[in-house]
Amino acid sequence: MDLFTHIVITRKLVGRSARVVAAGVLADAPFYLTYPTWLIARGKLAQAVVANEWPDPPGWMATLHHAFHSFPVLLCGAVIVRTVSGRWPREELTAWGLHILIDIPTHSRRRWGPQFVWPLSDVAVDGVSWAEGAAGMIARLLRAR
Repeated sequence: MDLFTHIVITRKLVGRSARVVAAGVLADAPFYLTYPTWLIARGKLAQAVVANEWPDPPGWMATLHHAFHSFPVLLCGAVIVRTVSGRWPREELTAWGLHILIDIPTHSRRRWGPQFVWPLSDVAVDGVSWAEGAAGMIARLLRAR
């Protein structure tokens, strides 16, 4: 699911505070902060957009993505926050967990499919990829110019 939709869903279902909304998009932070930069640094962004052919990320980037889309990692984060602050971050956990739940059926295994029990397993659901449809639409618009 795209960042904007995650923000809207988080605000509607969980809460509107900045912390809650940030937690609702936290799972995608590694992707949005590293993948576009990685493509630009290699001079591949324009080609990827126009051809709708997205290079596979380096292993470390995929590992970060899987870690941030993992319920065991979410639980570990919650325990750390509880230990440090003395409180369970209920709304933040709900927002981050909702993000993972939404992504499970909206990503194919080929492209960023959440391994939601990583590192315990690499299981992923072969959902309907919203990204392929959106990227294809953008590529068609760019070629039409």
